[in-house]
Amino acid sequence: MTRAIVVAFHKYTPFGSEFYEPILSFFLNQIQKYKDEYDTIYIVDSTWGISPASHNLPDNVVVIKVDPSLRYYDAYKKALLMIKEDLVLFVDNDMVVYKPFVIADTFAYLRTTDPNKWTAYDVVSIYDTIGTYKTDKLNGKNKFCPYWFAAKKETLMKYLDVDWSPDMPYCETLGHLTEAMLNDGLRPYEFEEDKSNCLFNGTQDGEKSKDLGYYHIRAGSTPAYLLATKKYGDRKTYDDYLKNQPQGEYLRQFAWYHYMIEQSHHQWKDMQQGHAAILEVMNDMNIESKSWFDYVDRFREYHGLT
Repeated sequence: MTRAIVVAFHKYTPFGSEFYEPILSFFLNQIQKYKDEYDTIYIVDSTWGISPASHNLPDNVVVIKVDPSLRYYDAYKKALLMIKEDLVLFVDNDMVVYKPFVIADTFAYLRTTDPNKWTAYDVVSIYDTIGTYKTDKLNGKNKFCPYWFAAKKETLMKYLDVDWSPDMPYCETLGHLTEAMLNDGLRPYEFEEDKSNCLFNGTQDGEKSKDLGYYHIRAGSTPAYLLATKKYGDRKTYDDYLKNQPQGEYLRQFAWYHYMIEQSHHQWKDMQQGHAAILEVMNDMNIESKSWFDYVDRFREYHGLT
């Protein structure tokens, strides 16, 4: 069976494109390490402006342009009509894959195999618990997560009329789809999630991360948004956004973004400029540069990043 990875790319500002590019470059660089585990990557592009010529895309990458007004879960429905492969894995663009066979194993669980060995699953996904919807079929959780969600294309096509959007407080994204699939008796397989974190204040969630071979950064575009808004946008919007969530969450996201820059840009000048921009934000959060780089070193060790 042929295998497709589908990922959405959307910029949250109409300016500051240079701050978003490391996200795309990093995603493609890391996913191409495992190109033998899938056949095609479909990039669902709403506002990014990705082209094979300007971004030097590999031959196994297809760009699908969609209406910028579409939310990504509705854009996925449009993209499904253009996907030719049999098996489909949806991932977020801030999903880090750093070990072999993670992608291959995901697709393997969907294949029809020798029934004397094991039965193929209908859905492979990370599970989560958000909303009031209850079920006893997901190991104490209640929804499939769109940042790691796989099924056969023929299965997904049967659910295009189901609302994939969030409907809080009842359910989050893919909540209604989860309910519909479970009601139809589809058999799901849970991929474990690693939400462990190395914290800035010197403590951390255990000695090391779970080291599963994959990690969802969560809101990985936040640093790009902040850097773009700081340089080109409204200063008050930038200052207010810095107050939207705990400082430690921003520091976690920026540590991953720091790593993206190092892994995606091969020119020393690009890395220097990216790191300098990050330090400006750290200064706005009253974080000294030495403290920041000490944290980055601990962060890399904690997550086993090279």
